[in-house]
Amino acid sequence: MGRFESNQARTAVGAGSPRPAGFTLLELVITVAVLAIALGIAIPSFQGITNRNRLTSVANEVVAAMQLTRMEAIRRNQRVVMCPSTNGTTCSGGNWMRMIVREADAAGEVIREFQFTGRGLAIKSSSNVDDNNQIAFTSSGFARVGGTTNAAGGLSVCSTAVPAVENTRDVMVAVSRISVVTRNGTAACTAATD
Repeated sequence: MGRFESNQARTAVGAGSPRPAGFTLLELVITVAVLAIALGIAIPSFQGITNRNRLTSVANEVVAAMQLTRMEAIRRNQRVVMCPSTNGTTCSGGNWMRMIVREADAAGEVIREFQFTGRGLAIKSSSNVDDNNQIAFTSSGFARVGGTTNAAGGLSVCSTAVPAVENTRDVMVAVSRISVVTRNGTAACTAATD
């Protein structure tokens, strides 16, 4: 019986009682504050990554459009053009955010339409392309930019949502080679240089 009394005495004093499980209010408040600070620093970085990835994605789609144009010209053994379009059926307007790939003749078939959307995105043509507002490939796979014998020109994909450092991707075609160059642009999204 002496044993029972000693256990009861310890329990009453609290020496042997287990500590309550869980967190105190102070620990939770500190954890939430640290988490809020970390998110406040990380979220703008994620937005920058997202905007740069969107810019790169659209530039890659423009490359795909150029490659499709070249491939179809070779496959069909005739001239195929890539041009801006306001209605999806004819080469019209100057907004490259909507473009078509089509056979070069007036009654030619529209092969594919590309439409780009995105906050702050712009696609502008180089001065060689502005001459006739199209990029064409001959049946041999060689580029003809702006309806002339120019074999070099391109489009600039730009985002005003990305800081001016590296906010532009120039998709350039020279003879039959298509390349993407990252360059520092301006907040106004300038056109590609030939």
